[in-house]
Amino acid sequence: MELIGQGRTADVHALDEARVLRRYRDGGDATREARVMTRLADRGHPVPAVLHAEGPDLVMERPAGPSLLDALPAGAYEPEPAGELVADLPARLHALPGEGVVHLDLHPGNVILTADRGPVVIDWQTAEEGVPPGLDCALSALILAEVAVSPAPYAEGARAGLAALLAHVGAPPLPHLPTARTRRAADPNLTAAEVAALGAAAALVESLAAGRA
Repeated sequence: MELIGQGRTADVHALDEARVLRRYRDGGDATREARVMTRLADRGHPVPAVLHAEGPDLVMERPAGPSLLDALPAGAYEPEPAGELVADLPARLHALPGEGVVHLDLHPGNVILTADRGPVVIDWQTAEEGVPPGLDCALSALILAEVAVSPAPYAEGARAGLAALLAHVGAPPLPHLPTARTRRAADPNLTAAEVAALGAAAALVESLAAGRA
């Protein structure tokens, strides 16, 4: 197997050109994520097809294309359209009748740009039901804001993407921003520096949202 991706909680290995293995590093159960993805695929939402799930292993379709995160520095996607896309995908999810599923970690790294299917959403480990859609949007906004307030060279692009997201978001994020900040701060995968920057990130979301009110 070839390691092709490493997230905060899982490693992704290429099995062949059509399949990948997503393996939870903590040994957790991947079948819950598989059930969510299968149900959403049956409803026509753009997710990879699940092929097998057992224990910490999830075998699924390998969408062909770069992530939105990789497409941005390559110049294949501009920050503003990227922000609009990150706003549109959860809006489509929240509009599915009778679903009530939210992703809770939707950002450019979790969107694969395919030539045949368009954008495909990956990494559903954090998905929940019965959570307000606004929290989904608030978390996406906060994640972009974390990059925008960082010293990263692409911080300016993240700020532009965040502004576009807030202009096109389907569910109001500001009422849920405190909860989003609490959730991010409790994430054991964040560094101390990342947790410390959450205040500035939340303030940026509030400022940009207020400017568009």
